[in-house]
Amino acid sequence: MRSLPVALSPLLSVALCLTQAGCRSNEPEAPAPRGIDQEPLSMEEFRRLIQDAGTMSPVDEAMGDPYRDVDPEMGSTPEELAAARAAEEAQEQELPAIPVVQNPYQEFGSRIQVHDDTGLITKPYPMRPGMGQKMVDLITEYGDFTIYDSATGPQGPATVRLDLRAGFDQEFISNNLRSSSPDAGQGITLSDWLIVTASQALLSDVEFFIDIFAGGPPQIEIEAKIVEWVTNDSLDLGVGPVNDSTPIVDFPGSTLVRDLTWNFPNQVGANQFLATVGTVQDGVTYNMVLEALSKYENVSIISRPKVAVREGGKANIEAIEKIPYLKITSITNSGGFNTALDYQEVGVRLFVVPRLVGTGTVSLEISVEASLQTASTVAASTAAGDQISLPTLASRKAETLVYLKPGQAVILGGLITERNVEDEKKIPLLGDIPLLGYLFKSRFTSTEKAQVLFFIRPRVLGGSDLNRDF
Repeated sequence: MRSLPVALSPLLSVALCLTQAGCRSNEPEAPAPRGIDQEPLSMEEFRRLIQDAGTMSPVDEAMGDPYRDVDPEMGSTPEELAAARAAEEAQEQELPAIPVVQNPYQEFGSRIQVHDDTGLITKPYPMRPGMGQKMVDLITEYGDFTIYDSATGPQGPATVRLDLRAGFDQEFISNNLRSSSPDAGQGITLSDWLIVTASQALLSDVEFFIDIFAGGPPQIEIEAKIVEWVTNDSLDLGVGPVNDSTPIVDFPGSTLVRDLTWNFPNQVGANQFLATVGTVQDGVTYNMVLEALSKYENVSIISRPKVAVREGGKANIEAIEKIPYLKITSITNSGGFNTALDYQEVGVRLFVVPRLVGTGTVSLEISVEASLQTASTVAASTAAGDQISLPTLASRKAETLVYLKPGQAVILGGLITERNVEDEKKIPLLGDIPLLGYLFKSRFTSTEKAQVLFFIRPRVLGGSDLNRDF
């Protein structure tokens, strides 16, 4: 049998009493409990009991619900919950924030030593020779760090230990790699090592300080554009015989002069000709070849070299062509000479020394040179008639000092070379006759111009990485 709610127990007692025969008096006796074998209360009797007795009423209206404001999760009233939340917030504000600890190998790289007993970290910082002591002085004077003193005992987490090993990194270069015996080599100092030991937070501050003051001079990229124009305009006129056995002018056999001939071909060769002229005038025969050649050349050379150099260093950009020639080394007792193969360098050379002025201005010390071969000079002749020639060079130079802002460029121009050549060979008197004189001479004229322009633009490269190995 299922139990009834507590609020219905008085009503149930009354109902049980009415069902008994002995419960008819004005003062009802305590009802006897109904057994399991007794008949249940009918719905009509239950409805009449409610109407007559008036003892049943909703619990919340009769006595109120004392648990209606209770939070089912917390088991407290809203006032108690608000007080509990306020206490929790106050406690959270009093607790110190938990710092986020970063992996030291991720922050400082792999070249570190982590001391498990103290939590300190040791890291070496290679520097240029002579810069180690200067950096120690800067950290001590301007770093705002507490420098560890070995006299005070073991190092604590609030101090920074600086250990300088001047000239620590050295390299030995062999004087002769092909020597059969071992070579001790020559020692060259590469860098000083500054070894820093501190806690993770302090080591991060020290590394930031070193990155500012000893990260190396700024790197500056030099971008150059070199434009070179060479133009050559020439006219080559010449005259020569048809062949070796046929004279240009052949007189009759009874004359004083039997024939006349000359050979003034153009300098390019006999294949470039205008016409073959032949005529007979009063028994005089004319046979000749007129040669003519006009040539125009226009050469443009553009190069865009780019190089990075540290601040204060020298950047050198060259576009060189080597011209071979025979160089006379000595003269023998018999009047001969000995020669050796040598080279002359011609082309374009650019030398730039950048320096950083302030934070953005770049000072450029520039020297440019452009050279080319203009001619050849005969230095000697052999017994067989062979000539030894040496190249003749023409050179143009310019030097300047400019200040540039980021994005600005300097243009160096005006390096122009103009070369005019006139070469004329003729028969005296006959070669001076107007118009007709061209039959008795050859003439070569050439005008050559060479111009070089330099466009130079610097760019400051920022940033240095002390954490990673290249």
